[in-house]
Parts: sequence; structure tokens; C-alpha cells
Amino acid sequence: MLAAAAGLLLHTAEAQLDSIKQQFIHVPFRIAIVPGLSSQGKEDINTTSNMSLNVYGGQTGSVNGVELGSLFNINKRNAQYVQAAGLFNLVGGYTRGVQLAGLFNSVQEQVTGVQYSGLINYVGKNFIGVQGSGLHNHTAGKFQGIQSAGISNYAGGKVQGIQMAGIVNIAVHQVTGVQASGILNYTRHLKGLQIGLINIADTSDGFSLGIINIVRKGYHKVTISSNEVLHATLAVKTGNSKLYNILLAGVNTGKDDKAFSFGFGIGHERKLGNRFTVNPELTTQYLYLGNWHYHNQLSRLQLLGTVKLGKGIALFAGPVYSVYYSNQPSAVKGYKFDIANDGYLVSELWNNNVHGWLGWTAGISLF
Repeated sequence: MLAAAAGLLLHTAEAQLDSIKQQFIHVPFRIAIVPGLSSQGKEDINTTSNMSLNVYGGQTGSVNGVELGSLFNINKRNAQYVQAAGLFNLVGGYTRGVQLAGLFNSVQEQVTGVQYSGLINYVGKNFIGVQGSGLHNHTAGKFQGIQSAGISNYAGGKVQGIQMAGIVNIAVHQVTGVQASGILNYTRHLKGLQIGLINIADTSDGFSLGIINIVRKGYHKVTISSNEVLHATLAVKTGNSKLYNILLAGVNTGKDDKAFSFGFGIGHERKLGNRFTVNPELTTQYLYLGNWHYHNQLSRLQLLGTVKLGKGIALFAGPVYSVYYSNQPSAVKGYKFDIANDGYLVSELWNNNVHGWLGWTAGISLF
């Protein structure tokens, strides 16, 4: 009785398989004017062809070769090798090969190959290859390759490769490679390089280059210091110990030697035990000396020795080599003019506008 039941199940399964096979029609060539008006008629959505031509647009099962549409191509299942349309391509399964559209491409499963559109690309699962668009690329799964867009890129999984966008890149999980944008980059875990005005990561084992670098579980310091040029400088340092970003502002008080500054820098922290670190830093800042019409630029290379006093507090000091460029011809009343006074060995480096000297800095670090 068990044998009879097994035989009946086998016969049923074979019948269902034959029925499924009959649903898929394989032809070397098909042509359509619009969906429903094609060489395959009602069976077009069950057709797999090697050459598919849609005069205006068409809907078919799969293409295993080349598909061309002056306006659009719609595939119920898969598209392999070449698919090109004047407006858009829609694929319900996967795509392998080259997919080109004037406006947008949409693939519900994985893409392996090249996907280009004038506006938007969408992939419902993973992507391996090159994805490029005029506005936005969206890959719901992981991405391997190059993702390039005029405005934004999105990857819902890991990114292994390069994301390049005019405004923003988002990689939800991890970046192993490069994120480069005109404004903002975000990833949860950075294991590569971020380049942009604003870079954000939850954790980072890589490098971020920008004006504002934020690593939520990274390097966060606020320092207050003094040096031979300015009485007080406030700096905010964010990133990780490999490479952190510095935003700074300074002031010089006094009746006849006022000065104000703001600038940017980068630094690196190297531990020498539990309480001691060495921090090489490079900063550049604009000095306002009473007149905005002149350019006064102070660049400083400093080597800071830091000793930790307790949780969230440390002292630092170190030597600094400064290079100062100024095209301001004379002092403004009440403002500083001789940036480094006679107590320092000031030397002319290039011409009368560029000078250098060895100075110092010291201060306190919080957090």
C-alpha cells in the first residue's frame, strides 16, 4: 500500500513538472508592438527567447540573449546578456549582463554585470558589477563593484568596492573600499576610506577625510590650549585614533593685540602605554587681524605629548613648527600684526610674505 501511494505521488509530481515545462515556450525570436500585440500572443509572458524586439514596448517571460525596446522592456522572469530600452526596463527575476535605459531600470532579484540609466536604478537583492545613473542607485542587498550616481547611492547590505555620488552615499551595514561624495557619507562600520564634507560611521577601522567626521563609537575630544600666537584656542577632535578631524577657533585678547582665528586640521594618536600618547597634528587657520580684505594664513605642524590624569581628562604640550603667509601690509589699530614676536627665530621662507618659526602649545584635553 505504501508503494502504491509512493507511485501515485511520483506520477503526480511528474505530471506537474510536465505541465510547468509546457508553460515555458522557447523560441529563437519574438517581436512585439505593444504588450499583448506580439508574435507570441497570449503566450508571450511564458516565452523565453534569444532575440526579443519591442517596437514600442513589450512584456515577455525571459530573454536569454538580446532584448531591445524603443520605449520599454518588461520581463516577467529573467534577462540575460543585453537589455536596452529608450525609457525603462522592468525585470521580475534576475539580470546578468548589460542593462541600459534612458530613464530607469528595475530588477527584483540579483544583478550581475553592468546597469546604467539616465535617472534611477533599483535592485531588489544583491549587485555584482558596475551600477551607474544620473540621479540615484538603490541596491537593497550587498554590493560588490562600483556604484556611481549624480546625486545618491544606497546599499542595504555590505559594500565591497566604490560608492561615488554628487551628494550622498549610504551603506547600511559596512564599507570595505571607498565612499566618496560631495557632501555626506554614512555607514555603520567603516573598514575603508570615506571622502566627503561630512562623514558618519557608528564604528571605524578605516579613515575619514572631510570637514566633519563623526564616529559614534570613536575618538571624541575637546581641547583648550594656548600657544605663542593666540592666548586661547578651542578645538573639537572627532574620528578615530588612526585619523581624526580637528575643528578649531582661537582668540587673542588685549587692548592692542587682538586676533581671531578659525580653521581645520587632522591628527593621529599613538599610544605609549596606558597613560601616555603622542599626537602629531597638522592644522591650518585663517587669522583675522582687523581687515577681511587681506589673507593671513597660519599652518602649524605640532607634536603633542599627552598624559592622562584620569577618566576624560588629560594634559598635553609640545613643539610646533609654524608657516605663516600674510599679504596685509600694516597693522590695524588694536590688532596684532607681528604674529611671532622677537622671542622666536622667525625666518623668511619664500618672500617677505611667508615666514616660519619654531614655537609651542600646551593645554587640557576633555572627554
